[in-house]
Amino acid sequence: MPHKRLRQSNTRGGYLAPELDYGTSKAVVGGDQVFIEGCTGLTLDGEGFVGKGDPEAQAEQAMETVRILLEEAGVKMEDICLINNYTTNWEDRAKVYPVIAKHLQGVNPVSTGLIVKSLAEPYIDFEIDVWTVIPNDRDQGHERMRLANPKGGYLMPTLDFGNARVIRANDHLFLQGQTGMSLDGKAFEGEGDPGKQADVAMENVKELLADAGATLQDICKITIYLTDPSHRSAIYPVLSKHLEGVHPVVTTTVVKGLARSELNFEIDVFAYLTEPGENGIQRYGVGESSDLLGQECPLSTTVRAGRFLFLPAQSGMYPDGNGLIGRGDVAAQADQAMKNVSAMLKEAGSSVEDICKVTTYVKNQAARAMVYPEMGKHLKGVYPTSTGLVVEELSSPELDFEIDVFAVTSD
Repeated sequence: MPHKRLRQSNTRGGYLAPELDYGTSKAVVGGDQVFIEGCTGLTLDGEGFVGKGDPEAQAEQAMETVRILLEEAGVKMEDICLINNYTTNWEDRAKVYPVIAKHLQGVNPVSTGLIVKSLAEPYIDFEIDVWTVIPNDRDQGHERMRLANPKGGYLMPTLDFGNARVIRANDHLFLQGQTGMSLDGKAFEGEGDPGKQADVAMENVKELLADAGATLQDICKITIYLTDPSHRSAIYPVLSKHLEGVHPVVTTTVVKGLARSELNFEIDVFAYLTEPGENGIQRYGVGESSDLLGQECPLSTTVRAGRFLFLPAQSGMYPDGNGLIGRGDVAAQADQAMKNVSAMLKEAGSSVEDICKVTTYVKNQAARAMVYPEMGKHLKGVYPTSTGLVVEELSSPELDFEIDVFAVTSD
């Protein structure tokens, strides 16, 4: 059954990037998941923007857009599992989180909050990604474990915002972004020691997975956020130790900041819990590409869990990790990245037509005008949902572009 792609449009002539020819959807229903575009102060019709200079107003508009799109896709706000929100200034977090909390009262999602260099346009101060799963049993809903609230805790102690530490939604597992914070939210370990923060985070991950009846072997993808590229040498060996024999796919990026200045590391984990008799998790190309976490921890090029497909962020690197296409040429890197995506999906029995969501990472605003035409050529007629981030650095200093792709097979 093909995916349901809602509110298909093109950036050409619109409010954002009117000079580009890039087809998108506002929402895509693929299997039991609903993907929506990164929501900002942009109006739903794409013809205006609410709240220039006012992050709180932008967040209000974004959350109202989220509600409308989810309802059009046949789900509710209470079906939301994970939110990733992005601000461009640390002080804006105190303005946008109360708005998010108001709209998600009683939902208790897991969440990750990042501070990035910029978003699609310089005047955009806030963007939110929402991951939603259609419950197999509407009455039962999703299982939300370790409910907590930051109020009175170490992070944002004045904020009243209920959240879960781990959610099981059908077979999908979503975890709160993990740092050096204790699971009760009251303490932080590893100030000035990124490796210690990573170790605490991974011990937390193990404990949260166990709560949901899973293990590290059920991890499909991890996304690593660093605040300083020099911390890789301290963090990667720790991750390699914990993830030995797991073979996930990995995306890593350097952001402007995390929830507090003393946090140097955060990790998002996507896992999938299969039932007895199912095909389980299939891992392709183990050890054939990047040795990002070291040779002791070979990674996969693609992970297929049920109908869901996870890829590592793709760049201008050859699929085997040997050599960069387009050094200093961001458009050439984007073209090669999309060729890699197509090849990896094909190996896993899929194609670009199954892509539901893309997240692009560039290091400067000007690069967006060069990479989206290349993406558009490869994604012509697909209409995925999209989020675009401008970050400090990518998985390697010589890279100018990376793309995360999430796909669901339509068979």
